[in-house]
Amino acid sequence: MLRTYLADSEVGQKGLDELSEVLEHVNNLGLQRGELIFDLTLARGLNYYTGAIFEVKAHDVKMGSICGGGRYDDLTALFGLKGLSGVGISFGADRIYDVMTELELFPKELDRTLDILFVNFGAEEGKYCLKLLQQVRNLGLAAELYPSAAKLQKQLKYANDRNVAYVVMIGAEEAAAGTLSFKNMETGAQEQLSSADFLTKCEQPF
Repeated sequence: MLRTYLADSEVGQKGLDELSEVLEHVNNLGLQRGELIFDLTLARGLNYYTGAIFEVKAHDVKMGSICGGGRYDDLTALFGLKGLSGVGISFGADRIYDVMTELELFPKELDRTLDILFVNFGAEEGKYCLKLLQQVRNLGLAAELYPSAAKLQKQLKYANDRNVAYVVMIGAEEAAAGTLSFKNMETGAQEQLSSADFLTKCEQPF
């Protein structure tokens, strides 16, 4: 239909030749995911495009294009480099972030900035925890001791807010016996471990 409509336009026919070539390449290479739609109404706001333009949309979200671009010839002449053509694309970082948030595509691990929180039961227990804390950090894990002997509920809430993987609780009796309570904050499972077994567990990937 466009061939007929633009029959008297040399530029129009050349543009259709280019589009046909693009579509042929896409057809030969195939699209692993997504789909390609030819949209006659698509227009880019910038005026330096000289060939095919394109925009990318995400499925399953009500969002405009998340990136777009096209072909331009001699744009580099603006910077003193003439006769150089190219293809460019720009990404909408904010829109991509919104899409990934809505579709819950961010790994949970990205929200985890702390692997282990040592509960603070007091000054003496804190001193014992600090020794283990240093050893845990030497193993490459992010660990903290809660800064004050606040109520346990408050400390556990802090752990949940920080998306902490595990909480270690060492009271006076545990410190004297060289043991600790090791709690998985995701499952709620809790186990008693010796300090040595705890450090051995810390050597394994969480």
